[in-house]
Amino acid sequence: MRTRSLQEKKMVNSTVESITRIVDAKSEVASKLNTEHVSRHVDGLTKPKSPSSTMKKAGIALIAAPDPITGVAGVALVATSFAMRKNEPASLENLAHETRKILRDLQSLSL
Repeated sequence: MRTRSLQEKKMVNSTVESITRIVDAKSEVASKLNTEHVSRHVDGLTKPKSPSSTMKKAGIALIAAPDPITGVAGVALVATSFAMRKNEPASLENLAHETRKILRDLQSLSL
């Protein structure tokens, strides 16, 4: 009985030491990261850039130009940007929402 308790104690101590080393290593890596660079990439994953917003901005700029010919191209770009909205890249939030929806649907099935 005593040896089992001693083994459990050693295992707990070993686990605590392992977790401490991992936390120290992760904090050291985090302290040396360039946060601006990392946040730009994380933002790219969580909120991907939409080509439709760029097209809309370019279209508005063409419409605002004094030349009447550029207005036609600007209107076409703005209209295309609204049509492209449904084809925007999926964000992580959208993927998580869709996954929860699918899991709910699967749980509602009775096999």
